[in-house]
Order: sequence, then structure tokens, then C-alpha cells
Amino acid sequence: MLGINQHSLRQAILAVLGAGAMAAYSGQAAAISPASLGVIGAGDSATVSGNAPKRAWADYGTGSNYGWTHTAQFRIFQVGDSTDLAAGTRFDLTVNLKQNGGASPMNFPGFSIWTSGSAPMVTGAATGGGYGHAWSQVRGPSDGGVAGHDKEVGVNPSLGSNGWMNSNGGTLVSGHDGWIGYANAGYSFTNGDGDKVQGLFAGASNPGNVGQYGGGASDPLNGTALANVNQNSPYVYTGFASLSAGEAMLTLQGLKAGYYLIGWAGSCPDDNANGQNCGTAAGQAYRLTINNTGVSAVPLPGAVWLFGSALFGFTALGRKKPLAV
Repeated sequence: MLGINQHSLRQAILAVLGAGAMAAYSGQAAAISPASLGVIGAGDSATVSGNAPKRAWADYGTGSNYGWTHTAQFRIFQVGDSTDLAAGTRFDLTVNLKQNGGASPMNFPGFSIWTSGSAPMVTGAATGGGYGHAWSQVRGPSDGGVAGHDKEVGVNPSLGSNGWMNSNGGTLVSGHDGWIGYANAGYSFTNGDGDKVQGLFAGASNPGNVGQYGGGASDPLNGTALANVNQNSPYVYTGFASLSAGEAMLTLQGLKAGYYLIGWAGSCPDDNANGQNCGTAAGQAYRLTINNTGVSAVPLPGAVWLFGSALFGFTALGRKKPLAV
């Protein structure tokens, strides 16, 4: 199904089955049931390998550039045990998505992370109108945006791009606080919500390779430093992305004990304008590794910022997000 436009597919099914059957199809198709990587405590790591489509984290449709709900890979993981959750313990983690060897490695990996806080993670499902087939890489649930909206059905726009994540029983934190961060080893782009997403390479729809944390005009651009972490969220202090050919890594400092959802696949935006030839070859080999390096030694976000700046010799790398003006 990778080469089929989801909107066209829905219309074709609608023509054959009728509106009632289409509603049932849409609601079932947009539900996801991610496997769990278990508890990742201090000093622990979790690894998963397999295949994912080369364009399911950033679709190659011009003016879209969203993630695909049904073809991207998703996993749930818990940071810290029940004692850590009760105490609000914070940890430092690295999340690494790397191409695997073989005939078809994932050359442009990308991933995003969300949280349900201390509530056990339950992912939501689409509404009956087909809403939820796409998602934004840089927004939380019900955090504005229009990804996945089926305009013919008239979905409530207040759901936002990722509203399906916490609808129909989903427990993800609503709003921008529910989104943690991302890393993209592909080309930079602007998604259909107008959010600029950074990458290893400057891309056609974001030639300046600038970053934005979602939220539209209320969330200003953060320049070209790879601080791809939502430092306004109470669930993480700070962090930064480290990108190289075939590898995307996100360092998270002061990540609060709790439940998290990660979605990943290949990054191939802008309808092949970057010469990636995304319309061919479905499965791409990857290896995802999440490593908990231990309890965070820095108790305050400001101190984390200073520590990161001194350690890496690049003040902008871990800087605070600029205030809106």
C-alpha cells in the first residue's frame, strides 16, 4: 500500500462500499497497538531492528510532509520503575535510529517522541471519518494543525494534527507538553502545518534548515542549532540532536520517569524534490536503540543548559528557545 495515496484509497473504498462501510473502515484502520519495549531503568537499554518504509516519517507529498499512521513503526517504552514514577526521578537518555546493513538500509531515518506522563500509555484511534491517517512530527495531541483531517467529512479542527493519539481512550498528554522531540537524518522540510523541521541536509521546502517546535506562529523559529527538544514541556529539561549519514540520535537530559511513545521511519519529504526517489522500495532496514545513561545529575533546566553549552563548546546547541515577540 506504500505507493497508494491514502486519500485516493479512501475515496475508492467509499465508492464501492458506501459511506457506512467507509466509516467503519476508517475507524479501524487508524487504530495502532504498539508493542512495548518494557521498563528502561538507569543503565538499561532496549533495541529493536526491522524494516520501515522510506517515507513514512515524512511523506513525499508536496504540501503534506506528514508521518503515516499505518506504515510508520511505533513503540511504547517506560522510563524508570514505579518508585521512580512516584518520586518524579529524571534520567538522561540517548535515542538512536541507525540504518542496518543489507541490500536496502534506511539512509534517511527520522523519529518523534511523545509522552503520557505518569499514566500508562494507551494510544488513541481515529474518528469515524477517517481522521488520524497522518500526524505531525513536531506537535503534541490536540496541539493545532490539520494533519489527518478528512475535509469531506468535516472533522472538528480542535482535535489538531495529532488529536487521534489521545482520542477514543488515548492517554497521551494533550497540547504541546505531550510532545518531547525529534531527530531527522534526512532533508529539512516544512510540513503541512507550516512547521519547519530540521534535518541533516537542507531541503527544498526549508532551504535554511531552520527548526521550529510546532505550535505555528506562537512558537518561533529556533535558528539552525539542532536543539530539537521541547524545552517548554515539564517532562524534559533539554537535549539536542546529533545527525550523520544514515543515523539520527537525540540526547534527552532530565527526562522525567514515565511512559513514552516513539514513532519512526524513513524521511523523504517534498515529492522527491531532493532526489531521493522515495516512490520505490518499501522496506528499509533500521536499528533503534534507547539507552538510559542514568539519573540526571542536574536538577534545573538552566543548569542543564549551561552544562551542555560548556561540554560541547557551542552555546547555541543546547540553548533556551527564544521567547515570542
